Amino acid sequence: MNSLLIVGGTLWDGASFVRGAAVLLSGRRITAVGPEGAVRAQAPKGCAELRLSGETVLPGVADGHIHLTTWAKQQSQLDLSGAGSIAEVLAMVRAASEKLPPTRWIRGWNYNETKWIDGRTITRQDLDGLSISNPVLLQRVCTHINVADGKALALSELSSDDGVLRERDGITALKVMERNVFSREGLKSAVREACFELARWGITTVHPCGADDYGMEEDLSLYGDLHRAGQLPVRVFSYHDDLPYPTLPSGFGDGWVHYQGLKIYLDGSLGGRTAALTAPYADERFEDGCLNWTDGEVYDRLRSAREKGIQTMLHAIGDRGLDQGLRCIARVDEELGAPELRDRVNHVMVCRPDQRRTLADLELFCDIQPAFVPSDMNMAVKRLGRERMSWAYAWKSLMREGLVLSASSDAPVETVNPWKSLWALEERYDWEEKHFSAPEERLSVEEALPLFTANPHRATGQAHRLGRLAPGYEADIAVLDRDIAEAQGRELRETQVRYTFAGGCLSHGAIDGWPAFGEGGVPSDA
Repeated sequence: MNSLLIVGGTLWDGASFVRGAAVLLSGRRITAVGPEGAVRAQAPKGCAELRLSGETVLPGVADGHIHLTTWAKQQSQLDLSGAGSIAEVLAMVRAASEKLPPTRWIRGWNYNETKWIDGRTITRQDLDGLSISNPVLLQRVCTHINVADGKALALSELSSDDGVLRERDGITALKVMERNVFSREGLKSAVREACFELARWGITTVHPCGADDYGMEEDLSLYGDLHRAGQLPVRVFSYHDDLPYPTLPSGFGDGWVHYQGLKIYLDGSLGGRTAALTAPYADERFEDGCLNWTDGEVYDRLRSAREKGIQTMLHAIGDRGLDQGLRCIARVDEELGAPELRDRVNHVMVCRPDQRRTLADLELFCDIQPAFVPSDMNMAVKRLGRERMSWAYAWKSLMREGLVLSASSDAPVETVNPWKSLWALEERYDWEEKHFSAPEERLSVEEALPLFTANPHRATGQAHRLGRLAPGYEADIAVLDRDIAEAQGRELRETQVRYTFAGGCLSHGAIDGWPAFGEGGVPSDA
């Protein structure tokens, strides 16, 4: 069986929803899209058929910025996102210790002290007070701050009065912990399971971002091994925080696993008060964050990448960090000319109106995280104050400047569920749906969908083959459980996926006789 006719759905054509249309898959590509009668006439005799009842059919979702290997590791570790106090965190750590050998590290992640009733972060003293035998290392939701107990500090050969580790000390502890917890085969298994979890949400492409300097490495060989074994259900375009040796141009790969570019981390996080702001934090008047590099260092890295044909992605959360990135890009452009594939700026959370115009003048791609709005709402007001909040997280304002935006999860910082992100773009509520944040920045579903489908592929130079339901395009398709053109509020947030196809092969869901990953491989071309 080499062809599949999908009929009866509501198709997303890149600009609007179309009812009564059909899609024909032949092998790994889409061969026809249009009115059902016309498409059916092109289907070969004996073609398989998937009949729907109005559910949305759209291109596979792309996650434009994810720390995939780190998220994969954390699925087997202690998720602290539900903790509402230090006492709850300690209870979760103690419960974990009762299930593990005494020398096994306890790795907790995703704690967020801004949601706790205690009014302070957790410390070494809190963890040491448990009197358990396991070393303990907990990571804040922003991933820029870790807290270690006395045993973890000793094993990492670090000293800290309160156990709070920032940046490089945190990385040192993370690496010691991972040597204790993960083998290569164990890591490969974790990444495989994580990729199939992404497929469950309709995701067919990811842009993993390695961050060796933050202890969040990405290893392309892991993805390559999985692909050769028929166990990689997502396409990978990876970014790394160092230049490759030997040099690889952006997009180098086999259609599934690719090296894409250089990631430069200009500043830190808003929650940890390490994002670089042009004025002090509203809740800490002697702190304005920090830049990770000098202008000269950023310029040198940008120029080296540009000369090698390598795209760059710049992490900029604070407006001072963004200023630095824009200055350096403009300087390299002036000297070398603009590249064919423009640079990407990731986060652009605190972005002044004048910076929006500069981003547009430079024609840069912007990667945003919609779920930051409901998650950060209360914290961000405290950090920035009302005046700066008027131009922070301003996604619609960025689009009005003509900028191309991609949506992403930044997992493990936020959920990988793209339908919650789509809901966040449309509603701009907090997760409890009690408060709005800048409702004038809301997007309609039609405005938001390109951020998850076509735009990430424009940002990697792959828009000629990915991100559309059109003849000749790769058959990367998500079939939802409802018509999202008609969905409202929470109904949109609760969207599920019935089927996901990547390269014409099922990565989620089952159809009699149709091949799935790990069960016959990817269909050949017709």
